[in-house]
Amino acid sequence: MIRRGVRGSLASLGLVALGACAGPLHPGLAVPRDAAAEALSEWRAIGRTHQDRPLRVRTAGGGPRRVLWIGGIHGNEREGRIATARLPEVFLERGLGERVTLTILEDANPDGSARNTRGNSRGVDLNRNFPARNFRTATATAGGQPLSQPESLALHDLILDLQPDLILVAHSWGGRTFVNFDGPAEAIARRFSEQSGLPMVRSDEFPPTPGSLGSWVGRDLGIPIVTIEWLRGRDPFDAWVATKEAILTAIAGDG
Repeated sequence: MIRRGVRGSLASLGLVALGACAGPLHPGLAVPRDAAAEALSEWRAIGRTHQDRPLRVRTAGGGPRRVLWIGGIHGNEREGRIATARLPEVFLERGLGERVTLTILEDANPDGSARNTRGNSRGVDLNRNFPARNFRTATATAGGQPLSQPESLALHDLILDLQPDLILVAHSWGGRTFVNFDGPAEAIARRFSEQSGLPMVRSDEFPPTPGSLGSWVGRDLGIPIVTIEWLRGRDPFDAWVATKEAILTAIAGDG
């Protein structure tokens, strides 16, 4: 399996040191450790949607800890868009690139975001289309079979490629705000709750979520995954400011 981030070639990802020329590195040049820690890649596409929009990813830093940030998976939940845009710069300003390789998926559902719909352009809820053991074919919006949608397939392959130590996912919820988790992430979610003031809610307190990203990643693969549920309709800048420190702490693995 080919690993990206620090396990792949910085040149192949188009990484550049902040403040340096924005052109690609010569593939034969070694990258000094401090430059790798300050590196920020250009956006690259890991797949395309049904309506041919790119699923864009960028990478910051070069540390051994691997963290994946997903800027949204439901198209009508865009409260995390400022956090997604601001995160790479703040991450590098804090010097976290020596400890962490941060991969950012801008939006897992750009067709839904363009339409302001929960599902993608085919009406499939991508957060029910993963190959979890609890997947249900009878669910109307699950997509018929796991990974039937190009968006969920691209995210699935990205996760298997990265083998992240932690996944953070941006969502929003009507009427309330909270943080929840799947897999071995309770301590991370609890620390996030304490630092941000968002209540921590366990996934088993909700109705079943068959085929969800959390079910597949957290429960089946055992990868810690934390979901941030900002209040639906909250100003995205305010949402970022209120949770920035908790996000950075989780990424760093502190606490």
